[in-house]
Amino acid sequence: MEQELKEKKAQTAVLVRLQKWCGIRDRSEQEARLKADEWMAKVPALASQEVREEVQEAVLAALKEDGFLDDTRCAASYARVHHEHKGWGPLKVKAGLMSRGISGRVADDAIRDIPEDAWQEKAELLLRRRQAELAGHRDRVVRWLMQRGFPQHMVWSALDRVESELGGEALES
Repeated sequence: MEQELKEKKAQTAVLVRLQKWCGIRDRSEQEARLKADEWMAKVPALASQEVREEVQEAVLAALKEDGFLDDTRCAASYARVHHEHKGWGPLKVKAGLMSRGISGRVADDAIRDIPEDAWQEKAELLLRRRQAELAGHRDRVVRWLMQRGFPQHMVWSALDRVESELGGEALES
């Protein structure tokens, strides 16, 4: 009886701590699972692996039910922020989502929520920022843009537009 009370108290403490942690920004279920496991390993009342797994499942179910965990919302937020603020392309965003434990289908949906025109505009904006380098180091700029996660067709399309705006100045490489 006393052990059950300690386990319940520990479960509540972990739940409250995870609620605060998930309230900071959207988290994926995998991130929450790993953090819960990390915190529960330090709690003496949850020494047994079997008890920890039960508590973890109960805590994650409560977080989902209360709206603290939602992989779809997390994926959409991640895609939007990394597109707008970090200038990442769709390929790099998807890789980041997959590393956070988001399923491929949910990641694809989050990427599709951002129109292809917006991805293309971001690629062009990034190229314009480095247009001074295009004349001498065109290959380097192209590789840089591809490393940012933009597919090849977007890179070439953006390059054509930016170079046509420059009047062909950057064509010599």
